[in-house]
Amino acid sequence: MLSGCTFSENPFGHGVASGDPLSDSVILWTRITIPKEVKERLDINILTVKVIWQIATDSSFSNIVSSGHFLTSQARDFTVKVDAKGLHENTRYVYRFIIDELDELDELDELDELDEPIISPTGKTKTLPEYDVSTIKLAMASCSHFSYGYFNVYARIAEIADLDAVLHLGDYLYEYGNKDIYRNPFLWNRKVTPNHEMVTLSDYRQRHACYKTDTDLPKLHQTHPMICIWDDHEFTNDTWREGAKNHNDGEGTWQGRSRAAIQAYYEWMPIREPQHTNREKAYRRFRFGNLAELNMLDTRFIGRDQQVDVKDPARLDEQRTLLGYEQEQWLQDNLLDAKRNGVTWQLIGQQVQMMQIQMLGKPINTDSWDGYPAARNRLLDFIEHNHINNAVILTGDVHSSWAANICKDPYDWRKYNRFTHDGAVAVEIVTSSVTSPSIPVPGLQQLVGDVGKILMPENPHIRYIDLANRGFVTWKSTQNDYKPIGITCLLLASKMTKYILESALLYIQANPNYAKTIRKSPINGLFKIYFNFLLENYLPRP
Repeated sequence: MLSGCTFSENPFGHGVASGDPLSDSVILWTRITIPKEVKERLDINILTVKVIWQIATDSSFSNIVSSGHFLTSQARDFTVKVDAKGLHENTRYVYRFIIDELDELDELDELDELDEPIISPTGKTKTLPEYDVSTIKLAMASCSHFSYGYFNVYARIAEIADLDAVLHLGDYLYEYGNKDIYRNPFLWNRKVTPNHEMVTLSDYRQRHACYKTDTDLPKLHQTHPMICIWDDHEFTNDTWREGAKNHNDGEGTWQGRSRAAIQAYYEWMPIREPQHTNREKAYRRFRFGNLAELNMLDTRFIGRDQQVDVKDPARLDEQRTLLGYEQEQWLQDNLLDAKRNGVTWQLIGQQVQMMQIQMLGKPINTDSWDGYPAARNRLLDFIEHNHINNAVILTGDVHSSWAANICKDPYDWRKYNRFTHDGAVAVEIVTSSVTSPSIPVPGLQQLVGDVGKILMPENPHIRYIDLANRGFVTWKSTQNDYKPIGITCLLLASKMTKYILESALLYIQANPNYAKTIRKSPINGLFKIYFNFLLENYLPRP
């Protein structure tokens, strides 16, 4: 038995988080760090910790609306995740966790109380609207490579007080070790654990823990509910259904590695456990009253056929799929259901670019929907034939910012008019990365920052490209319009005060299915390239 126990270190060192908000419930998450003196006195393999959770309408917790307790153990890496139910729609709440008992699993009937209960930091969260709502405000981010920069983007999002939720579109973490070339050599002190590439369950758990010891990421989680989905680097680079480019036989079976990645993801992220018990099915939907529906897709793992070269005839196979046929049908059913219920905006959160991108007449990225044109055509045909209005595709993955009108063939002037935008059936907004570079050579991505603009004449549907800057996107949706605002955080190599630049303003009016206007950044040309180069790479390290 354990008596007279206190925690010498903060057991909530990985913060608190909330996620997957619905109109009447939200996921609450934390993780308990077991101190050394407890590990020495109890067998950690059979240790259990009782954690009380509370959710309230006021910061003093005088009006607790829901509460309970959760027993966690080594079997789930001492993470805590509960679905707080019975909440009111469109309401802001605070929540916290309390530790007051722990013991060995074989003595649960005699749990020992701690000398003093330990209370977590207070988190903030919000439920979704269920009925009529005039406005929603969201943010989206992707691609946070710990060793390539500081998470200033997350700190900036945490400062926005009126968000309904934050969407994370994948690559929340990266698999690479400290000796891999894909890191910023100027940031010698941004090292990950484990030191090597993550392959096993222990590796994936340690990497999740490492990321959540950063100061800015927990700050974001503590402030806003997150709706997340994985991309490839939560597994390993260029994942598909039955393997990955960055996986080999010496690293064990793909099934074992992918299961480990998925288990750690569900343990460490504020994502709701699927009702069907198949954790591979991470795609899900969220309804924001009558204003918007969000379908979060898995374009990376559950149904993806293997990537092929642009010259491979298999790329044009009509049976080729990116989502898998079950997820395709699920998405189509949801789009029709939202239309029948009078929902204004159809938001589709996913990982890889849907827009066509060609150079000299050839697609340049077959890891994106350009590698799966038949799957893209099936979706766009469905949207067009069923008159699904106001479809907005939300994308991450490519470490750069883009905006484009989406249609089946933007290169045929009879099917898409670059001046009137007739022929577009959707709009795609691509957020830049939190830290990951568009070109993995420090400084070079800034020097070619405006090169992306040479793509625009050949790709008339693309309205905006920024290859240079890191950042995130916020937007406000009403019944009449949708206004994404690209925000760029330039300072990644320093924890000094962040320099913020509004890089673009995109305006989409309801019912026309195209991006209407774009206001570009006032900082252009060589000055911007030089300015970014200096800021990212040569300011003093902390």
